[in-house]
Amino acid sequence: MGKKQSRKAENYKNQSASPPPKDRSSSPATEQSWTQNDFDELREEGFRESDFSELKEEVRTHRKEAKNLEKRLDKWLTRVTSVEKSLNDLMELKTMA
Repeated sequence: MGKKQSRKAENYKNQSASPPPKDRSSSPATEQSWTQNDFDELREEGFRESDFSELKEEVRTHRKEAKNLEKRLDKWLTRVTSVEKSLNDLMELKTMA
């Protein structure tokens, strides 16, 4: 395996707790082995499997919150634009009078 391929494989392993796409059709024993090896390496760094579950749930929660905040921001921006237009219309009417 080349230097770049080795780095890519290592980066992929660090980013994902599930087996690579080509391994998903493999037997459950192979999947378990890959996952176990991955977690063994990470445990040496001080991580626990429960850390990943908690982190995954936290990311999902923050993603939902971010989407909700984005929707609220869009509504506020629409309202601000509407108020600005109304103010401009009123100023125009005032200058005509």
